[in-house]
Amino acid sequence: MKNLDLTILMPCLNEEICLPYSIKKAKKFFKKNRLKGEILISDNGSTDKSISVAKKLGCRVIHTKTRGYGAALKNGINNAKSKIVIFADADGSYDFSRIKIFYEKLKSGCAFVIGDRFKGKINKNAMPFLHKYLGNPVLSFLGRFFFKNKINDFHCGLRGINKKEFKNYNKHLFCNGMEFATEMVAYASIKNLENFQTPITLHEDKRKNTRPHLRTWPDGWRHLKFILTLSPIRSMFLPGIFFITLNLFFLIMIISSNFSFYFININLSFLSSIYFTLFSWIGVFLIISSIQSFRIISQKYDIKKTENFLFNSIIKIKSD
Repeated sequence: MKNLDLTILMPCLNEEICLPYSIKKAKKFFKKNRLKGEILISDNGSTDKSISVAKKLGCRVIHTKTRGYGAALKNGINNAKSKIVIFADADGSYDFSRIKIFYEKLKSGCAFVIGDRFKGKINKNAMPFLHKYLGNPVLSFLGRFFFKNKINDFHCGLRGINKKEFKNYNKHLFCNGMEFATEMVAYASIKNLENFQTPITLHEDKRKNTRPHLRTWPDGWRHLKFILTLSPIRSMFLPGIFFITLNLFFLIMIISSNFSFYFININLSFLSSIYFTLFSWIGVFLIISSIQSFRIISQKYDIKKTENFLFNSIIKIKSD
């Protein structure tokens, strides 16, 4: 199976009920568009009949020992026989027969393509209320703000990469859990890789006897921490400078007014100035944390130089 046009990858954990539907859709896409491809199942420790079902339907199955959504996808991408890999959950929530725009964009040289459920359609019962109106919109907004990109749906599960253009992914993507979804978008932004987003439809998943693998609050918190860690300028360094400046402002005002300063009808005295020093400690902590994050990012993603003067200065100090 050399010179394949496309690999359709599905991470799998006890999906025997859903797999036939998703595989059927993937085969339909290959047949309709006359493409040579493979359907690759990255099994993550299934204890049901998922593996036998996949093999019976003609799919190639690999085993991922490290548990986690990210681990299953990374292993699948690394083992794909095509340079173009399009992937999504095997639970039937994404229609593999409607991925032509993904394939065309990746074929033309785009490094990363991701779906947009919010500009597309979310079918009834396809997404929990909290995910639809709180989790995904808030995390996507923070992702756009901190990474300066225009990705509207950071956590859409239907996405694809061109392995030739999405360079060094196998060395620098290290998340094994659900936050891998955030890491992919962040990595594309940090490396300035060409990306494209397109509206898609999210369907209600076909699971019957198993619960969704996504855990609302724990996984949401992990995504948020990852976003903040990978954007140290806006999430830590600038707030740190703000807190230190705020402390200096109040100290100057209190001292210059003979330790009796009114701010919004509140009397600030000498004792208040002691409390305000906490702002400086918070600011120093945030700045130190941002420097550490700078160093982690430069090491993990092999960044030698960026357009940001501060980032470059810290990397240079570290290397000296």
